[in-house]
Amino acid sequence: MIAPQMLAAGGALALVAGFAGGWTVRDWKADSDGLAAIAKAEKQRDRLQDRVDAAATQYEQWRANAQAGRVETRNTIQEIFRDAPTVPVECAAPDALVGLLDNQVDRANAAAGSQPVAALPGPSEATAPAD
Repeated sequence: MIAPQMLAAGGALALVAGFAGGWTVRDWKADSDGLAAIAKAEKQRDRLQDRVDAAATQYEQWRANAQAGRVETRNTIQEIFRDAPTVPVECAAPDALVGLLDNQVDRANAAAGSQPVAALPGPSEATAPAD
């Protein structure tokens, strides 16, 4: 006959072995689930990367086409202005306007250089209303 202490020890040993086996199997299942999640994420990343690559390729094609047009436009404009006749004196800006533009350029340069900005000049005789 087997002693009851031996039966209890055998039962405890079987219980510990079953618990360790279940723990190991559950660990394997968790590893398998983790690998499946990683594979799913990699597939999604590959799909997104394909979309980004397609958009980048489309942009590069558009940029190459636009660059050719921009160079052609720049050359055309230079040719137009090179061949354009000079502006007649009647079309020149009034002196008051030229002075105002020069003053604005000076103000912008002073502001960019962190220098105090001078006030705008008052109306001159040329722009003052006639009485």
